[in-house]
Amino acid sequence: MFGLVQQSGLAQPARDQAQQAELLRLTPGALARRLNGQRLSSQLWANRSLIGSISASLVRTMLTGGQGARYRLLGHLWIELQRFLAPNVTNVDLPDLGVDTTLVEGDVTRHCRLVLAAMGRLLQCRTVFEIGTYLGQTTWVVAHNNPDAQVFTLDLPSLDAVHQLRYQVTDPEYFVVWNRGARFRGTPEAARITQLFGDSATFDFSPYFGTMDLVFIDGSHSYDYVKSDTEAALRLLSDRGTIVWDDYLYYPGIYRVVTELSPQLDRPIFHIVGTRLAVYSRLDILQQGWPEHHASPISAPQEAAAATEPEPGRLVRA
Repeated sequence: MFGLVQQSGLAQPARDQAQQAELLRLTPGALARRLNGQRLSSQLWANRSLIGSISASLVRTMLTGGQGARYRLLGHLWIELQRFLAPNVTNVDLPDLGVDTTLVEGDVTRHCRLVLAAMGRLLQCRTVFEIGTYLGQTTWVVAHNNPDAQVFTLDLPSLDAVHQLRYQVTDPEYFVVWNRGARFRGTPEAARITQLFGDSATFDFSPYFGTMDLVFIDGSHSYDYVKSDTEAALRLLSDRGTIVWDDYLYYPGIYRVVTELSPQLDRPIFHIVGTRLAVYSRLDILQQGWPEHHASPISAPQEAAAATEPEPGRLVRA
């Protein structure tokens, strides 16, 4: 007869039904942190034999790895410092958001657009506004995976318009050739995509105020443009709307706007760890979950008020 071997470090099974129910509500990542979080120091110390070889590899890479290797190493270190030292922004692991049963289609060159499309599904979005079309890859992925959504996407009308902008643009490589929206042009999804043209700092957003369930900010990443685009996005939101900023940790303009804005809102902005995305929602996603997971259906977005301009955003100032 075989005996049972007690495995060291394994958690004791939950005996109480209430405790079991509580643990079942946790995602695997959250459960692992609860069970193993207190043993992190000992786990790190168990790998102390690697300190010498890793230190030697670090010095060798810094000296002989070339500028590219040094850039990647220092760049990733800086991004992680920004991520975990960001004031007023909550870090949330993607598995802890409950997206594991949501399937989306699209290319994986930038997985953030897949996460964005999944969020559209989970939020049951009927209207999406994108600031910054470029080739339209994100536009197409969002429209393809949200067949009930109407997508509006805004970008400059031509290369010549770059010289007449109100604020500074970033990423000059996006202004060499002009083929905005090429990815979705001629596809079935194009019937639900409205391509708009103009400088986002001077564009008249008023026809869309109060009607957007999801606003994706991915235009110029300078501070002035991100601030202007964010102010417009707050006015665009429906009563259950969500704003997503791309490249949150990669541009100082975006990082500054997000960290400055978060404490002024009714709930903090959160960053999805492992992506470039920062998120604000009028729905309490972190505490109450996604609308798609609720039993009761969500009503269609409210129409914008005709007589008065809606509240720009739910700001809470001290």
